[in-house]
Amino acid sequence: MWDSYFGFVITFVAVFTLVPYLTSLLTSWLGHLSKITLVNNLGNNSQLVVGGLGVIIHELGHAIFAYLFGHQVTKVQLLNLNYRQSGSLGSVDHRYNDRNVYQLLGNFFIGLAPYYTCSLALYFLQKFLLKAQFSVTSLIQGLDVNTTLSFQMIFESVLDNLKSSFANASWAMVALYILLTIMIASTGYDLSRNDFMTVNKGILPWVVVLIVFGSVFYWFNIRTAIISGSVYFISFSILFMIHAIISIVIAMLVIKILGMFN
Repeated sequence: MWDSYFGFVITFVAVFTLVPYLTSLLTSWLGHLSKITLVNNLGNNSQLVVGGLGVIIHELGHAIFAYLFGHQVTKVQLLNLNYRQSGSLGSVDHRYNDRNVYQLLGNFFIGLAPYYTCSLALYFLQKFLLKAQFSVTSLIQGLDVNTTLSFQMIFESVLDNLKSSFANASWAMVALYILLTIMIASTGYDLSRNDFMTVNKGILPWVVVLIVFGSVFYWFNIRTAIISGSVYFISFSILFMIHAIISIVIAMLVIKILGMFN
C-alpha cells in the first residue's frame, strides 16, 4: 500500500487523520463514563471539587491551541462555579477566518487538544512525582517497520513502566500521583459533542494539507522516512491512549470505592 502513489498518499492521510481521531474518540467515551461515575457516586459538585483540575487542563488545551492557530479567543472560562445555570463546567469561545486555511485546519487540533494536554499532564506527573524512567529509546528499537505493529508490546511497556514507577516511588508520592490522576482523568478526557463538531470543521482542510505533503514526500522519494515516522506515530498514539485508559480506569475504581462511604 506504500508503493503506489495513491496507496502512499491515502495511507499517509489515514494515519495522521484517523489515528488521532479514533484514539481521542475511544478515550473520550471512557472519559465520559468516568464523569458519569463521578457524579453518580460523589454528587454533582464533585465535578468541581474532585474533577476541577481536569476541567481546567481540558479548557487550557482548547485555549492554547486556539492561540497557536491564530484564532481570536474571546472568552476563556477554565472553571465555571455556576455550572448549574449554563450546564458547562468550563468554556473557550474563539473566532476564526474561514478563508484562512491555517486557522480553518486548526479546528482539528483545537477540538482534540484536551486529550493531549491531559495525557501530557499525567506523563509529567508520572515522571516528576514517581521518577518514572520510561525508555522511549527501547520502545523505538523494538519497532520494525517490516513487521506487524505489536499492540501487546506497547501495552506491556506502559504497564511495566507503571509497575516500576510505583515500586521506586515513596508511598506519599504514589498517593499524591493517584490523587492528581483522579482529579485529571475523572473529567479532563471527556470531549463534548461541540468539541468533535470543532474537530469536524478542520478535517477537510487537514486532509487537503496531508494530500499535498504526501504527494511531495512521494515524488521526492522520501517514503522510507515517512513510513518509519508513521509507525512511530501510531505506536506513541497507542501508548498515549493506553496510558490514558489506565488512568481513567484507576480514577473510576477509586471513585466507586469512595462512593461506598459517601
